[in-house]
Amino acid sequence: MWAIIGTVFTGAIISFFEIPPLVKKKCWREIIVFVSLLLVGMTLGILIFMNITIPTPIDWITKIYSPFASFVDHILS
Repeated sequence: MWAIIGTVFTGAIISFFEIPPLVKKKCWREIIVFVSLLLVGMTLGILIFMNITIPTPIDWITKIYSPFASFVDHILS
């Protein structure tokens, strides 16, 4: 529980220091990207602290290309 609170607190502190200069410069796209990446990182951190298994991108790539690989293997063998 404390790890989750610490993650949210750290994200808030980072936002507190990073967002105001971006607002002064009116960099709205950068703010959107910054907040999006911060939320994704915080979400992944919280999921790791909760011991929830996060699939890796290689699992998705394997599922997508395994039918093609078996097809090519069938043709070449």
